[in-house]
Amino acid sequence: MEDNETIKTIKERRAIRDYDTERDVSDELIHRIIEAGTYAPSAENQQPWRIIVVRDKEVQEFIGQIAVDRTVLLFGRATPREELERRLGYIRSKVSLERTIDILISGERFEYIKGKKETFGAPVLLVLAIDQTHVGNSQETLRGTGGVYGWSSPRHGVIAGSMMMQNMTLAAASLGLGSCVSSVQLDHFDDVGEISKRLGIPFPHWTPILCLTVGYAKHERTLGPPRQAPEEVTFLNQWGEPFSPKEGGK
Repeated sequence: MEDNETIKTIKERRAIRDYDTERDVSDELIHRIIEAGTYAPSAENQQPWRIIVVRDKEVQEFIGQIAVDRTVLLFGRATPREELERRLGYIRSKVSLERTIDILISGERFEYIKGKKETFGAPVLLVLAIDQTHVGNSQETLRGTGGVYGWSSPRHGVIAGSMMMQNMTLAAASLGLGSCVSSVQLDHFDDVGEISKRLGIPFPHWTPILCLTVGYAKHERTLGPPRQAPEEVTFLNQWGEPFSPKEGGK
């Protein structure tokens, strides 16, 4: 069966970390990307998300430097090189593998978040924050109820926010833009607090969980890491029972 346009966009989307610094992204395009994001599903349609559009280069550099520093700590000091080689084993070229490891342990991999021209940084950075309490934000009838029958779960906000982020990456790709999701600058509690303070996010009720850089790709990227086939990751009815679609079957 031939892929339709939606599935083609999903399969062709790539994480872009080198941007054309001579081309800006209009507010209209950013608006369209965020609008697509808001069509993501959320429990009870509570829409527990907020987006901060960051164009200020000082703020971008502040957030980007946190990502660089955390990457150096995580990959340059805490993770053995043998483990990095194992994780990146899908890179067949030894030269490419060594280069990838080098930019990880030096933090260079996340320089693009800073938005600097000399490192082909992204012109726009979107910061996604979610409502940790998941108390109804959008519907008057749900406000203050704490969710269904009084229950409230932070994971619902994370799930909804993640689906919103996926919508935005696909919308960007469909509009001819490159994007890259990052969380390393928001994986440590201290960093979450610092970024929240800088952006005026009312933490901890609202918590930033993901960032998305957006811009025009400097280079076309067609290759990506290999994907597991559905048969490798899917079971039928219970764990361990192989699932394999039958030709002409259901």
